[in-house]
Amino acid sequence: MNALPSNLPGHPNPRKFIYQSLADAIRPPERLPFTQWLPRNIVLVDGPSAGEPWSAEGAPYLVEIAECLSDDHPCNLVTVRKSEQSAASILALSWCLYIADREPANTLYGVPGIDNLQKLNGQKLQPLIDAWQKRIGRTVIVPQTSRSGRGSTAYEKRFSGGFLSLANANAVMDLSMVTARKGVKDELSKWQEIPGFGNPERLFFGRFTAHRRTKDWKILEISTPEVDSGDELAEAEGHCRIDRSFRKSDQRFWNCICPECATTFVHAEDRLKIDHAHPHRTVYPCPACGHDISEAERVIALSLAAGAHWKPTCDVPDHPGFHIDAFISKMMSYEAIAEDVIAAKTEIEKKAIANLVFAKPYKFRGDAPDHVRLLAHVEKHLKRGHVPPKGLILTAFADVQMRGIWLEVMATAPNRETWCVDALYIDGDTADHNGPVFQQLKRETIDRDFPDAFGRLRRLDALGIDSGYRAHIVYAWVRNNQRAHADTGRDLILATKGLKGWGRPALGQPALVDIDLGGKKIAQGAKVWGIGTWPLKVTVYGDLRQEVPPPPNVPLPPDGYCHFGDWCDENYFKQLTAEVLEDIKFRGRVTSQRWTKTRDNHFHDCRVGNVALTDYLGLSSTTPEQWVALAQARGLPPELTEVTLFTPRPLALTHASAAAPGEIKKKKAHERETAPQSSPDAGWLKGYDVKF
Repeated sequence: MNALPSNLPGHPNPRKFIYQSLADAIRPPERLPFTQWLPRNIVLVDGPSAGEPWSAEGAPYLVEIAECLSDDHPCNLVTVRKSEQSAASILALSWCLYIADREPANTLYGVPGIDNLQKLNGQKLQPLIDAWQKRIGRTVIVPQTSRSGRGSTAYEKRFSGGFLSLANANAVMDLSMVTARKGVKDELSKWQEIPGFGNPERLFFGRFTAHRRTKDWKILEISTPEVDSGDELAEAEGHCRIDRSFRKSDQRFWNCICPECATTFVHAEDRLKIDHAHPHRTVYPCPACGHDISEAERVIALSLAAGAHWKPTCDVPDHPGFHIDAFISKMMSYEAIAEDVIAAKTEIEKKAIANLVFAKPYKFRGDAPDHVRLLAHVEKHLKRGHVPPKGLILTAFADVQMRGIWLEVMATAPNRETWCVDALYIDGDTADHNGPVFQQLKRETIDRDFPDAFGRLRRLDALGIDSGYRAHIVYAWVRNNQRAHADTGRDLILATKGLKGWGRPALGQPALVDIDLGGKKIAQGAKVWGIGTWPLKVTVYGDLRQEVPPPPNVPLPPDGYCHFGDWCDENYFKQLTAEVLEDIKFRGRVTSQRWTKTRDNHFHDCRVGNVALTDYLGLSSTTPEQWVALAQARGLPPELTEVTLFTPRPLALTHASAAAPGEIKKKKAHERETAPQSSPDAGWLKGYDVKF
């Protein structure tokens, strides 16, 4: 064989070319820590800095978290309890790309719910991958291919030496048949118990069993918090998952430097000095010297150059935990925090502030509203059995007992404003699903026409029946009377059962019940829907506490306000407020909470069930355009659904349910003639059917 010539005229040295290529192939990659890799590789894909390279100046508190995620750091678990818009999720996704590029390993990324999984891939991960590979000029993640099993897919990103698997944390199959060494538990607080399989965190960690002996696994868990169970040790069932893990960590808080006295301090929400009249003047008094720190001074004090740093508060080795709230986020400000706090009036809104702004779990207020105050707010102009103008959703819920059925019919507006259309008790024996009691239930619900404020007749959009007492009787009645809704095609009647505990959805997925009264299997059995009653009870009580603003404010009911007619008597309101949330103590310490019945609570259960049905019908997911289409389909005049910049606020619409259709139109015409034609204020959409 002829030797390879060392040089050819007009060509580079072939030996040098071959040797250099071989050297490049076997040379170990440059050691590049995650903190240095980030600014060289990551391009932000959303937010005010979209299209720009990642920079520690935008989120200085993320640097130390990134250091903990390196293979060189001895910890196995990193916990981040965060507020919204903190950039922690982008850090988690960037870590997955760093793993693919520098520390190849099988990686499992858990997200609660298939919808969130789709959003994560389509709106964050895939755009981040595309921007990253475009910047570095090479392909690390194998492209998606339609027929090759070796390519990436929407939920599995393959790379040399491993893969990134995206999993629905609430589905047992997504947490099975995977062996991983690194993982991310995103939005951990919203992970739910999997029926028949238990704790999803246990299933997730089971994927790391192969690496437990060598202890070379690493998991990052990030989430905004949810519910505080009241347990001082955060060990009670239903306690916020991310808060539980954070309390077991070394609990690091971001320490800022006062520009006046140079002492370190950690922001606390109760020290913020809010100017309610002028939120932009909100300041934070220094705990040491009392100096009012302005927003401009806050931004400087947050930087690493000014001396800001993480400081652990507990001696827990090898489990770093980080608390990120809106105070240390450069995407927020004292003014923005003040505006959010001022706007939070209801229990649900206050929970959102605690979770999303202050990054802390929220302990619900469990005392019941005053039934006497509710009775005093009865609106005598409302007509029993009539649907009010804004009641676009009409539901009913029945509570079956031994000697009768309690029933409430409720109308709901897109802003969660509700009206009790009817409330009654059907007396009689409920042992026979074909008996007189259930026949009367049918006449009062699915066979009943409800007049509306515009001269039309309405039918129920959904009927829920609690199966907690006579389960098989209820299943049989639902199975025999089931029908599809004329507009949606979905089941009109839902057999339900209440589920205890926090963190449950308003209405879960149905389970098929295929046993009849004789214990035999039925091919097309009834479905039973689980209702997460605990959070809904808080929602109901929060709405019942709503008040119409007194003069000189505009007397427009707030979102979620509850209207009642004079057929709702004292017994109705006593039942409606018949449960309280009490602390459970063991040996002097609060260990958990539970809802306790103080008297008959049938109408309380009916109201909770009705609120769950509105979620089933899409109350929280329907767009303004869809509300307009629904309003027009149900007979609302165009002037009540068409909104322009010069449309006045229709105050008369609030009490229009007592007026005839002709009177409503006259009032609307009079408002257009007499109202000043000026630009509306910031709440100009309030009261309209396009967005209440």
